[in-house]
Amino acid sequence: MSASMLDLDGLWEFFYSPQALSPDPESLPAEAAFTGHMVTPGYWDDHYNLFDEEDFFGLTARFNPDYRPPHFPCGRTLTPHASSSFLIGTGYYRRMLPPLESGMLATLRIGPAMWGGTVFCNRQCAGQIVGYSTATEFPMEELMYSDRPNELIIAVCNRHDDGGAYCRLDGSHDGIARGARPGQHRGLAVQGYQSERGGIAEGVSLKLSRQATITDWFPSFDGQRIHCVFSVRGQSGWTLKWALCDGETVLFSGGTSGTNWECDASALAHWNDRNPKLYQLTLDLILDGETVDSVSCLWAPRTFKSVGKDLHLNGHPVYLRGVTEHCYFPETCNPHWDEAKYLHDLGVLKQAGFNFIRCHTWCPPETFYTACDKLGILVQTELPVVWSWTEAEAIIRMIRRHPCAVLFCEGNEKIIDEAAIIRLRQLADKLHQLAPGMLFNPQEAMRGIEYEFKPEQKICVDPFEYDPARLEAVNEIADVYGALFGGFFSYGHDGFPGAEVLAAQQKVYGRPCLSHEIGILGGYLDFLQEKRYEGTFIGTDLFRAARENMIRHGVYQYARLYYERNCRFISSIRKQLVENIRSCDCIAGYDYLGGIDTHWHLTGYPCGIFNEFYEEKFGETSADVLCYNNETVLLCGAGKWRNRQAGKHFREKILISHYGANDLLNGELDWHYETGDGTVIASGVIAVQEVKQGTLSELGTLEFELPDWAEAHCCTLCVQFSAGKNTWKNHWKFWVFPVPHAVKWNRVRLAESFSEETIRFMADGGAVLLSGGFPGVSLPENFRPHTSGRSLGHSGAIPHEHPIWKRFPHDGFADWQFYPMMTGSHSLVTNPEMPEYQPVLELIPSFKLIKRKSLLSEFKVGSGRLMVCGFRLTDEDPAAVWMKQILLEYLEQQDYAPAPEWSVEQLKQRLDAESLSPVMLGKKIDAGGRPVD
Repeated sequence: MSASMLDLDGLWEFFYSPQALSPDPESLPAEAAFTGHMVTPGYWDDHYNLFDEEDFFGLTARFNPDYRPPHFPCGRTLTPHASSSFLIGTGYYRRMLPPLESGMLATLRIGPAMWGGTVFCNRQCAGQIVGYSTATEFPMEELMYSDRPNELIIAVCNRHDDGGAYCRLDGSHDGIARGARPGQHRGLAVQGYQSERGGIAEGVSLKLSRQATITDWFPSFDGQRIHCVFSVRGQSGWTLKWALCDGETVLFSGGTSGTNWECDASALAHWNDRNPKLYQLTLDLILDGETVDSVSCLWAPRTFKSVGKDLHLNGHPVYLRGVTEHCYFPETCNPHWDEAKYLHDLGVLKQAGFNFIRCHTWCPPETFYTACDKLGILVQTELPVVWSWTEAEAIIRMIRRHPCAVLFCEGNEKIIDEAAIIRLRQLADKLHQLAPGMLFNPQEAMRGIEYEFKPEQKICVDPFEYDPARLEAVNEIADVYGALFGGFFSYGHDGFPGAEVLAAQQKVYGRPCLSHEIGILGGYLDFLQEKRYEGTFIGTDLFRAARENMIRHGVYQYARLYYERNCRFISSIRKQLVENIRSCDCIAGYDYLGGIDTHWHLTGYPCGIFNEFYEEKFGETSADVLCYNNETVLLCGAGKWRNRQAGKHFREKILISHYGANDLLNGELDWHYETGDGTVIASGVIAVQEVKQGTLSELGTLEFELPDWAEAHCCTLCVQFSAGKNTWKNHWKFWVFPVPHAVKWNRVRLAESFSEETIRFMADGGAVLLSGGFPGVSLPENFRPHTSGRSLGHSGAIPHEHPIWKRFPHDGFADWQFYPMMTGSHSLVTNPEMPEYQPVLELIPSFKLIKRKSLLSEFKVGSGRLMVCGFRLTDEDPAAVWMKQILLEYLEQQDYAPAPEWSVEQLKQRLDAESLSPVMLGKKIDAGGRPVD
């Protein structure tokens, strides 16, 4: 008889205590205390309705005399998110099991439990649950009775140690969290606003097998042969039969009396991100001619190696186009175990071109890996911030059977000092011993090696700041790096210095580099989504807090406008950011921090391409994302410099980053340059003989003469490359500005500072274009938005209706034509003493720290006008030259648009030195509110 599986899921008798768990059997609740009920799999907070409140709280009080029920803001009704501190303690699950037949082995399997626990059989300790990352198995036969029922108690505790080590349930500390910076997340498997949940995920089962049972197995592949190792508990004298099947067809089979076997598999299809073919692997344990146990899994051969600066999947270069998976589940708060939902959600990312998931400081449930196996998504798994060696080994043993699991990393941004290097070396050895075929990434962004140094460290500054001694030590164990690259693809993305600078940095590492957490672009909340959170454990407080803040500052009525314009702005700069990184053939991939919105950070983290429900956002589709996030991408050498002068020669290189399956032969680059109404200005076709797989190659240079236009135009360069049956497309906007004609200004002045004389000039009917020394607080600004989750900076810019915009092309937001003018600009910050806020160009404020700021504002002063312009108006930028021209022409003509009035008296008061604050009259202030020289 083969092994049988006893499903223990469903209702359990349950008792809750607010106290931390003690592993002492004497501390277990009495049988009479178990009057509540709880469900497995599931989390406590989702099943409040299963409690009899009177019995529950009454017995809890008797068991713990000092206990007082928590306060519920919603009254007696226990509802989700009623209290963020509800049910912090220990939950005891109890169930009676039948007598165990003599000669049978019993293996209890418990899914990931938050945050750990202990198993008791007949009031004896059977062992401890290993954290919350993986299921844990316990041999039970020695503790079970064969002549009477057996009492099973599973104690789960979500009261955990926030300090520097993993808190074992016996009170000792055998784990690792050293190097985590203050305030860093304990572990992202408990994510979500108000989340401190407890429970058992995936479920509980009891496997019964006669005399022997398979306890672990692991198939690996070296490029030619399958190697499988396994372990058996119980009686000796068994044999193992194995089979590898493709559907109903048996491809290979065999038998062994040892603990490993191998076979040739060079002819099998190899698993990859393009064709995730899977086979059924089955192991049957035979004892005395009878099958006593059987296990099976979906599996496929694949290799994953570090080769120079590249990563190779099955011997071919692969580019990892990844997202940062932050364990944010708005519906459940904690990770779910629904394979179908993982297939749907991860499938959305796959359709947008992503082939890689970096699991940020957590290990997902096994159904996540199964979904990635089926979809063809490679995975980097990271240990929780607080981890133990036992949990690390359990994670490696679980993920190593999945072909999608290719990278393993200790964690995120911990300090890498000499003690940490010793720990990392031990972890790398553990990985390579248990999971050959996986690569080791020591740390995502190496604090103490790449940045944040101590005074005693000897730092090299060329080609970037780093600690060479520590990097050399880590190089001995690293297969790949999650490199910071100076933040040129995240915090300072619009300062990208070019591929040559990044290539010099990559040589220092001497390993394939994945760029760490690119993106982090400051998005905006979609307040129409608020109802999606009603009835969830997370609740709507996040939106309520932001909404009330916006209402208090009088901007909530613009929430939809801000959201939509921000979406378009972010999608434009995201496209250029990813194309920047694809132009660096020294980089092997990236994890984009913003696959979806993850509202676990402060008060909202809307950095995603998709929202947290894996839905497209306003203004961008998956097809749009695929243009710059595919295995093959067309690139333009212009980068962020998109402004051109009319009548000049246009010349740009077109490149291709190609990581498809094969070389491309006899290709054709078809291009055209068109105006906004579809008029084609120039076009052409370039023949391309060959493009090698895994390379960045130049396809050709486009050249033509721009028309000598008298007005500005927005144009689009459209390119299409075809080879064989495949076609790739991309496009870029360019803005073309005329050369201004010389004009003598009579009624307008260009002033760099504000003075009493300029006030008199305006009062008498003159107009002033003020470029500095503003009569108010001025803040330094840049084109890039604030980093998501933070509040300083802006969320994009909106050109409001005004005559000047008829002559300056835009599409409702500040796109790349504004980049040179906004970089190094300074805003005018409105305060209650100033006229009504009616900006010509508004900077969208964060929904957290709301400041009404403008880069261009107009005011009526006496019978004249004041135009406050914070743009950087340089002679090198065609857009800036044209902007200055049309502003001066507008002011000179005196055909003014309506504008708020700033009285002469109020402006003069602002010149009174005794009444001015340190930041008045255009004195710039830094992010902390301090004056800048």
